[in-house]
Amino acid sequence: MANKIKFERESVVRLASQLFWQKGFHATSTRDLQEAINMRPGSIYSAFGSKEGLYNESLKDYTLQIKAQIESFLSNADSVLEGLHAFVEHVIIETKDCSPSAICMLVKANSEFAEKDANLYELSLNQAAEFEVYLTQLFEQAINNGELNSSLTALEYARFFQVQFTGLRGYFNRPDVTQLAQPMIEQMFLLIKKL
Repeated sequence: MANKIKFERESVVRLASQLFWQKGFHATSTRDLQEAINMRPGSIYSAFGSKEGLYNESLKDYTLQIKAQIESFLSNADSVLEGLHAFVEHVIIETKDCSPSAICMLVKANSEFAEKDANLYELSLNQAAEFEVYLTQLFEQAINNGELNSSLTALEYARFFQVQFTGLRGYFNRPDVTQLAQPMIEQMFLLIKKL
């Protein structure tokens, strides 16, 4: 029975994550949540403490899902950069229309809570910092493997990657630019190698 409850909780968190990612925390009403996750408000509060508690778990789950996606691409690649390249293509080109938003949920959260909701803002900053640590470890591997030179630190490469990736996601939220995606992704990785 415990596994069933855990599975249902994970499913609820994933469904809520999709809704929060699409609409944002403040624009998501309790009624929206009820319909998306098929739970009454009392059950939501019982299981998660509050809407904020559910959002907290959703943002953490989103971060774990992004890492899992990257790990999947890395496991099928010959190098770190090849795996990251495949991940970026997947997000920007292959699944762009399947995502609730073209904008990363972590970036969206950071923007939404910058001026209010100190706890959620802190959460978004912590998740972004945790993700940056993960990317830094990947770029450390790339440097150690000889894929990149050591003129920059792994952290500097990780930051550059995040800025480029976030920029591409935002840019390709525009209409009629799809044909530019592949060349711009190629340019991103050429720039990373030249840094």
